[in-house]
Amino acid sequence: MLENKVNANVCSEGLGICNQCDERCKARHGPTGQGMCDRYNLCTCNYICAPVPPPPSPPTHCSGGAGLCDTRCGNPCCNQSCAQKYPGGVGFCDSLAHTVLCKCQYPC
Repeated sequence: MLENKVNANVCSEGLGICNQCDERCKARHGPTGQGMCDRYNLCTCNYICAPVPPPPSPPTHCSGGAGLCDTRCGNPCCNQSCAQKYPGGVGFCDSLAHTVLCKCQYPC
């Protein structure tokens, strides 16, 4: 197999030697496949393919930290620290092993 190329909604795939080119193309890619032989006796299969999906959108929230959580104050202090450190940030205390960390989420 050679490389696959995408142009709009038509894809091309090299299928090697031209023996039964159109039949192999249709067997591989369905009725939209059309096998064609070139002057070097190589088969190229053109077929309708799905459009390339757009890239994923960036995350709407990012994560950060604001150090250790104050065990006496807890979430309210953590939330305040995150709001000061990150514009629009909110915080919560999260236990990791024997340590309680202040974690923040904020708009990216």
